[in-house]
Amino acid sequence: MVKFLRLSFVWILFSLSFVNAQNISVSATTDTTIYKVGDFIKYQIEITHEKGIVVYLPSVKDSIKTLDFIQTLPAEKNEANNKVIERYRFIFSKYDSAQVTIPAVTIAYTEWNSVKKNIKTNPITITVRTLPVNTQEDIRDIKEPLKLPLNWLLIGLIVFLIFALLVAAYFIYRFYKKKNALKESIIPEVKIPPHEIALAKLAELEQKKLWQNGLVKQFHSEVTEIVRQYFEDRFNFRALEMTSAEILAVLSYMEDGKKIAGTSENFFSNADLVKFAKFEPMPKINEEMMKQAYDIVNLTIPAPAPQIVSEEKNVQ
Repeated sequence: MVKFLRLSFVWILFSLSFVNAQNISVSATTDTTIYKVGDFIKYQIEITHEKGIVVYLPSVKDSIKTLDFIQTLPAEKNEANNKVIERYRFIFSKYDSAQVTIPAVTIAYTEWNSVKKNIKTNPITITVRTLPVNTQEDIRDIKEPLKLPLNWLLIGLIVFLIFALLVAAYFIYRFYKKKNALKESIIPEVKIPPHEIALAKLAELEQKKLWQNGLVKQFHSEVTEIVRQYFEDRFNFRALEMTSAEILAVLSYMEDGKKIAGTSENFFSNADLVKFAKFEPMPKINEEMMKQAYDIVNLTIPAPAPQIVSEEKNVQ
């Protein structure tokens, strides 16, 4: 009886192993078994199992140390005849000539939520060969150096562009040089006010001491010319071409001219006496004329323009 029970137990275990073997199968393949050094070795694991089985693929990169890992390709999963077919593809390479055995890869799986079980792929032996080398021949390049034909159109275009850039740079240089030269040659005109010119000329005339040295007529001629020129520049009328009476008439119509009407009349009266009547004035008259000339200028100096204060300063 005991012997019968033992035989029954062994038969049950054998049956279960046979069923498991039928439920999942794995295989490993390569695209060929002979490679050259550096070729891509395409390695594939195919797992066929029933739908209730869950497969846990290990890290193939770490499992196969005999080859150099290159890349993992996209996996495939299909169904046929109530079976699930999973394909996992990888690319390896080998850089030395040798006969290499790709070891079996252990794959874990669970069957209908049972404990994890393992199944192994088949090992594969491949041969990696070097390229044949003829040691009798000289070492030479794989290919002759490639000679590119000259592109004359491209060369001409490059030469034209360089020439155009040089011409443009030259004209730009000329333009800025001419512009800078014009800036240097333009000297801003400093306009001196008429009263400053007249006062400077009167001071210069005073230094000459003409009437003190007997040049009375020349003194009167120069002092009246200074005053006439001042009127022309200050009041903008042709005082140098007008008679004394005409000058006094013009001044009578001007606001600033009225300030010096009496002084101007006395000044021109004395000047006309010396010029036309050959009057010999006393030294006091000459001094008085110089003083009158200064007064005419000083009394008609324009008032300074009022300074405009910004609103921001007023607020502050």
